[in-house]
Amino acid sequence: MGHPNTRSRQGPPRTELARVLVFAPEPTRAAWIEEELAKEALTVQVTRTVEQTVAALIEDPPPRAQILIADFNAMSPADLLRLHAIREQGWFGTVIGLGTVSMAVRKSLNIDRVLSPPFVRNSLRNAVDGIGVLMATTRIPKIVR
Repeated sequence: MGHPNTRSRQGPPRTELARVLVFAPEPTRAAWIEEELAKEALTVQVTRTVEQTVAALIEDPPPRAQILIADFNAMSPADLLRLHAIREQGWFGTVIGLGTVSMAVRKSLNIDRVLSPPFVRNSLRNAVDGIGVLMATTRIPKIVR
């Protein structure tokens, strides 16, 4: 038995699935993403336009996606400007970028991870697993003064 003040990060089994929103207008890229995420315990929603993506993250009723996977190579400069609305309107989820993403865009959108071509098997799955959206958390005791 461990120390009484140490708690395990393993909680009860979770039935809640992580919610992922995928922006992938190109069918071959969307198919690769769906194949990568097929064995994960995720609820996946796919959008084909940046407008749909922004609406799903800030206008749709909760629960909203916790992870956005976006194909940045499929975005125009105007699309990039529109996508910034997610952060401006208070969506604080994790962004995984696919393609070539400049450091300025990475910082302005607070992109957590970027996968660059060529996309290899399990790279997206590993990136999603590494985020740890549904990991059990350790309760921190309240400080009483």
